[in-house]
Amino acid sequence: MPVIKISFSDRETMPDLLKRRAAELDITVEQLIRRFICKGMEDYETEAGPAEPGETLEDFLVKNGAFKE
Repeated sequence: MPVIKISFSDRETMPDLLKRRAAELDITVEQLIRRFICKGMEDYETEAGPAEPGETLEDFLVKNGAFKE
């Protein structure tokens, strides 16, 4: 599993803000960061055409770029 490490200095307030916002949403900080990344990547290399059908759910997700093969 790929790991992306994000570091903040001891004086930055962002980690506290992330914790507070995640608590408001009743999710983990990691889940909140994943949401931010997904939202930020929504328009990157998206296709405007219809989804390609698959034989299974996993096949569908691979064919439409949500999962790697």
